[in-house]
Amino acid sequence: MSKTTTFNFDDQPMLFGHPVGLFILFLTEMWERFSYYGMRAILVLYIISSATGDNPGLGWESSDALALYGWYTMLVYVMSIPGGILADKFIGQKKAVLYGGLTLVAGHGILAIEALWAFYTGLALIILGVGGLKPNISTMVGGLYKQGDERRDQGFTIFYIGINVGAFLSSLIVGAVGETIGWHYGFGLAGIGMLLGQVVFMMGQKYLKGVGEPPSQQPKAAGEAADSSFGDLFRELFKSPVQLLITFGLILGSSVLAFLTFEGTDRYLYAALFLFLSIVAGMMMMIYKEVNRIEKDRFIVLILSFLIIIVFWGAFEQAGGLLNIYTLNKIDRMVNFFTIDLLFYGAGAVLLVLGALHYFQKKETYYLFLPIGALIIAGYSYYRSDLYTSGLYEIPAAVFQSVNAMFIIIFGTLVGSFWIWWKHKGYESSSLLKMAVGTIIMGAGFLFMAKASSDVEQYGDKAALYLLILAYLLHTLGELCASPVALSFITKVAPVKYVSIMMGVYFAATGLGNKVAGAIGESSQLETVSTELIASPVEYNLAADTLIAKAGDFEFTANAYLAGGEVAIREGGVDVMELLRLTPKNRELLVAYLQEEGASAEEPLTAVVRMAYDEEAKAAIKDKGEKVDISKYSGEIELFELQNQQEYKTFVGIFVFTGAFGLLLLLFFKRLKKLTHGAEDTTNTQSEE
Repeated sequence: MSKTTTFNFDDQPMLFGHPVGLFILFLTEMWERFSYYGMRAILVLYIISSATGDNPGLGWESSDALALYGWYTMLVYVMSIPGGILADKFIGQKKAVLYGGLTLVAGHGILAIEALWAFYTGLALIILGVGGLKPNISTMVGGLYKQGDERRDQGFTIFYIGINVGAFLSSLIVGAVGETIGWHYGFGLAGIGMLLGQVVFMMGQKYLKGVGEPPSQQPKAAGEAADSSFGDLFRELFKSPVQLLITFGLILGSSVLAFLTFEGTDRYLYAALFLFLSIVAGMMMMIYKEVNRIEKDRFIVLILSFLIIIVFWGAFEQAGGLLNIYTLNKIDRMVNFFTIDLLFYGAGAVLLVLGALHYFQKKETYYLFLPIGALIIAGYSYYRSDLYTSGLYEIPAAVFQSVNAMFIIIFGTLVGSFWIWWKHKGYESSSLLKMAVGTIIMGAGFLFMAKASSDVEQYGDKAALYLLILAYLLHTLGELCASPVALSFITKVAPVKYVSIMMGVYFAATGLGNKVAGAIGESSQLETVSTELIASPVEYNLAADTLIAKAGDFEFTANAYLAGGEVAIREGGVDVMELLRLTPKNRELLVAYLQEEGASAEEPLTAVVRMAYDEEAKAAIKDKGEKVDISKYSGEIELFELQNQQEYKTFVGIFVFTGAFGLLLLLFFKRLKKLTHGAEDTTNTQSEE
C-alpha cells in the first residue's frame, strides 16, 4: 500500500500572510508564461520573415503562418485534457508540472537551433509541456488553502498577477531580442526563462509537500462520490444505440466534409479535429441523457457558455496572429522618446499609485504592485540611454504583445472592484451577463482596427499607433469581464458528477476558439498569386544591382489593370509581365481579382511584387561560389487595395458578429438565467483560471 502524504495547512511557512508555496508556484508560472508568451509574440513574425534576410525566418506566406498559429494554439489547450487526466488519475499535479516544465525547457532549447526539424520538434514539445503544466499548477494553488479559507481568492489574484508579469516581460524582452537581434536568440531566451521557472519549482519542493500528490496518496473523504470520467462516458456511449448512431453519423459526415473542402495535409488535420469534436458531442449527449430535469436546463446553458468561449477567444486571439502581422506592416511604430517615456514612466507610476492605494486599503497585493512599478521605472531608466540613438525610435512589432498584460495588471483589480460595486448597488452581475458584456467590449476594439485599415489608403501608408493601443485596451477590458468568471460559472452549472469532464471540455472550447482565430486570420489574407522571375529587373531600375548580386530579397510596386482582358502590370513604361512567369491558374486568379475591382489603365490597382531567392541555391552560392541565377527567384504578386479591403472586412466582421452575439445573449438573458435554476446563488464552488 502506498504511503499517504497529508498536508498540514496550519504548519505551513508563511510569507506576507500566505503560504510560501504560493510564491514558489507564482514564480514558476511567471517564468512559464514568460517562455510561452515570448514564443507567442515572435512565432508568426518568425514564420513570415524572409528565409534569406538579415534575420532569416521561414519565409512562409501570411495565410500559412496564421493557419499554423491556429493549430498550435489550439493543441496547447487541448493537450490540457490528457495533462489533467494524467495528473488526476496517475501521477498527481506536482509531477505533471515537473515533467511538463522539463519538456518545455527541452522544446524551447530545440527551437534555438536553426533547422526546420528543430522548429516542428520544438513546437511539439512545447504543446506537450504546456498541456502538462498549465492545468495542474492552478490546481496546486487551490490545494494550499483549506476549503472556505478567505485568503484563497486573494492567493489566486496574486498568482494571476504572476501570469501577467511573465507575459508582460516576455513580450518586451523576447519580442525585442527576437525581432532585432535574431529569432532563435529569442526562442533561446524564452527557454532560459522556462529553465529559471523549473529551477524555482524544484528548489521549492519542501514548501509543497502534500500538495498535488498522486491520487493514491490523497485519501478520499468519507462519503465523497467518485467523478465520472471520459472513459466511463465512452463505454456508456457504445451501450446507447441512438447516441452511438448519431455520433457515427457526425464522424462520417464531418470526415466527408473535410476531404471535400480541404486539400493536402489539411484534409487529414481537419478530419482528425472533426473526429475529436464528434466524440465530444457523443459524450455530451450521454450526459444530457442521464441527468435530471433541472440539470438538463443547466446543461443547455452550459453548452451555450462553451459557444461564448469559442466566440470570445476566436476574436481575442487575433492578437498573436493577424494583429501581430498588421502591426509589423501597417502600424506607424516610429515614436519620439517623449512617447516612450510616457508609456514606461506612466505605467510604472500607475502601478506605484495602485500599490499605495492597496496599502492604505490593507489589501495584501500592495507588495506586488509596488515592486513591479519600481522595477519598470528603474529598468527603463537604466536601458533608456542604450535605446536613445536619435529623436525617433521604431518599436519592434512583437513588443506590443505586452500591452494586454500591462493593461491586465493595471485594470484587473479596478474591473473586479467595479463589478463588486455594481452588485452592491443591486444591479445584475451574474457570470452570463459579464461574459456577454465582455464579448461586446472586446469586439468593439476591432472598430479601432477597422479605422486603422481605412486610414491606410495606398501602399506605404501607416496607421496611427494609438488606434492599436485603444484596440488592445478594449480587448483587455472585455477579457477582464468575461475570462475570470468563465470556468467558475461552468463548474457551478455543470452536473456535480461531471464537473471534471466539463473542465476538460472548457479547455477544448478554448482551444477551438484559438483554432477559429487562426482560421479567421487565414481568411483575411487573399489567395496568393505566385510567380517566378525570368529576366533581371535591374536594367529597368526596379531592383538594386548590389542586392541581386547577393541573392537578396527585394520588392517593387507597379500599376496593375486589365487591357483587352489580359493582365497588364506596368511601372514607368516597363512591362513588368515580361519579367514574370505565371502559371495558367495564377494568371486566372490575377484576372479574377482585377475584374472584381474593375481595374483599368485610368484606375489601376497597386501590384506589390515580392521576390525571394531559393534557399538551397543561396547556400550553393555561399558554399561553392556559384553565380546568381535569376530563375531561382520566386515570389508573389499582392494587389494592395484588395488585401487592405479584405483586412478591413475582417475587422468589421469580427466587430459585427461579436456585438450581435453579445446583444443576443443580453436579449435572452432572463430566460437563460432562469434555466440555471439559481446555480450561481446556491453553489459554493470556487474555481479560478
